[in-house]
Amino acid sequence: MAFYYRRPRASGAAPARATGAKAGSEALAAALQALRGPFIVADLETTGLSTATCEILEFAAVRVGAAGALEREYTQVVRTRGPVPSFISRLTGITQAEVDRDGVPVAQAFSSFLDFVEDLPVFFHNASFDRRFLGAAADQTGLPFANSTHCTLALARRAWPELPSHKLEILARHVGASDPTHRALADVRTTVAVALAASSRLAAG
Repeated sequence: MAFYYRRPRASGAAPARATGAKAGSEALAAALQALRGPFIVADLETTGLSTATCEILEFAAVRVGAAGALEREYTQVVRTRGPVPSFISRLTGITQAEVDRDGVPVAQAFSSFLDFVEDLPVFFHNASFDRRFLGAAADQTGLPFANSTHCTLALARRAWPELPSHKLEILARHVGASDPTHRALADVRTTVAVALAASSRLAAG
């Protein structure tokens, strides 16, 4: 689940902007290198925005091979400690009944997720959001998440600066991918298509 905030325009002295530009170029180069594969694309659904009061509701990930083929998938609903908020059920389709029936404790789901991603680079759409919740899960469970991470939102902004928005549903239509549904695995599959299209666009440029 990717939540977006409008980024303020950068301000400050020229050296700070130069440092930011260099860091951005290095991050772009690292992401493009990682996209040569194999790599992981992942997504989390959560019960809200705050890691202090909200929980991971679902993990999903896809392993992508060196040729861009989807090799394996992982998805797991989490048995949250608190009830699933009604607005989250409406957004994601994940009901309390599904959580009660199919959910597992977060430590079990997180451990399985870590086993699936191994030591591969992991891409998220709006990665800072997912990293915050994975960090909270690591603190809660004692299981470290040490993989290098990359952001397909940042890649899309570089690949298609002309687009008015880089939300996943806009990008899906732009690259001809399936529409995201706010269900983690469906959104991961869409993100894979966006990542590969952005890689091709940036490599050609």
